[in-house]
Amino acid sequence: MDENKGKVKSLLKAIDILDVLSQSRGGLSLSTLSERSGYPKSTVHALASTMRDRGLLRQLSDGSYDLGIRLFEYGSAVSRSFDISSIARPYLESLSAITGANSVITMLDGHHPVSIDYAVSASGVQIMPEIGVKLPLHCTSQGKLMIAYLSDNRVKSILKRTSVRQYTPHTVTDTERLTKIFAEIRNLGYAIEDGEYKVGLRSVSAPVFDSAGELKYALTTVGFFRRVNSDEFSVVIRATVNQAKMLSSALGYQSE
Repeated sequence: MDENKGKVKSLLKAIDILDVLSQSRGGLSLSTLSERSGYPKSTVHALASTMRDRGLLRQLSDGSYDLGIRLFEYGSAVSRSFDISSIARPYLESLSAITGANSVITMLDGHHPVSIDYAVSASGVQIMPEIGVKLPLHCTSQGKLMIAYLSDNRVKSILKRTSVRQYTPHTVTDTERLTKIFAEIRNLGYAIEDGEYKVGLRSVSAPVFDSAGELKYALTTVGFFRRVNSDEFSVVIRATVNQAKMLSSALGYQSE
């Protein structure tokens, strides 16, 4: 069966262009947009011009295109209607107070974890989470946790379609080894990042389940901890897991 049957191809192409721009640090020329999206210049020009007229894109003085203010308005509307932040806020703040580090709540958006809210500790070095930015699956504790709870077939499918990039010397890129790591995470009930995404950065993520028993979010503690096998980090792991369990209960999850 053709999975694209019934879909509006021009809309799919427009979304692809938005995705390309969202991963850029600034405006992109028509030629660059065409190259990165894989669509002809004429197609990109027609779509970009239409989205510009609707405020989804803006055209800079040099003729390049960037994301428009209307997308921010849409994002703000989503934030207003999405109340997980208000529910998670007490647990984020409590976790930061216990650990002396920053805490983050993350959801899975397609094939990438996206942080949606955080609490900053009053002590220690501040690490500002990348709110709204798609994080890699294979080398962040949030990503590893979320993929670990998916079915084996879906994990294989995602790994085939996702770039397993080497971010630091500690990043694991071997698919077979990653599969074993995911199995270990399911057994432990939490995931650890040990300098795999950013050198020196360490974190632990625990699952947050909804009333249907599905993993919806990851609760994370992140900081420049010295070692993940220290007594200090053991305290962080326990606190993160406990707060995640309490947040799951607040969302209606009943553990067996």
